[in-house]
Amino acid sequence: MLWLLVLACSCQQTESGQVKQQDTIPNKKIKTVQEKEPQKRKFDVDNYEKRMIANPDYEGRTLADGSYLSEYYIPKPNVDAEPFNRKAAELFVERIEHKDGFNELISYYNNGNIHEYNKFFSIELEVGIWKYYDEKGNLTKAVDKDLGYKFTLSNVIAFGKKNDVDFHQDGNLQRGFSGRFKKNVWTITWIEDLPAGDRVQHVCILDGNSGDVLERQKRSAPIRKAS
Repeated sequence: MLWLLVLACSCQQTESGQVKQQDTIPNKKIKTVQEKEPQKRKFDVDNYEKRMIANPDYEGRTLADGSYLSEYYIPKPNVDAEPFNRKAAELFVERIEHKDGFNELISYYNNGNIHEYNKFFSIELEVGIWKYYDEKGNLTKAVDKDLGYKFTLSNVIAFGKKNDVDFHQDGNLQRGFSGRFKKNVWTITWIEDLPAGDRVQHVCILDGNSGDVLERQKRSAPIRKAS
């Protein structure tokens, strides 16, 4: 499962993947990041336990704003994961799927304190500041996934709308350092339906700082898989 793999590793991105970021907020600045979090997240283990006892198949629920919250736990090694036992949980995990295309993945220690905070757009694109904590809930590291891209995700979404594609719903966004162009780039693709049932795939490479179109192609669209 993608979300479980994210907790264990970072992906290397070129023109088709995510660049592995170094720590972008040194220790001396960590306090400033903490001050921007008015409410430190904490997992309600007691409430989760009640839900699991009432319904062992519980997986999540829809929130008031229409987003969907998935909740699950990762068991400790060599421990039977079923039935649920809070002492057997290595980590608790929340995945929040927002209606605007953003997704949050938050993991917590067994004591309910936050472990990691990750944010994505359209599931796979790593965005925002990823944060890492010790078991007492103290921020130990923060990585800015948007560093090096003055042409922001919002700019790319606006570019898509000018080309009649809403990346909240469709298309694919990737970014990374291009060895061919020697700079950070966005690689964006989407499918356009043409008259008579024809379809074409658009591929654009944008400068990660200026937003200039470095390359634009039209390709044969992948064949739809039969449902």
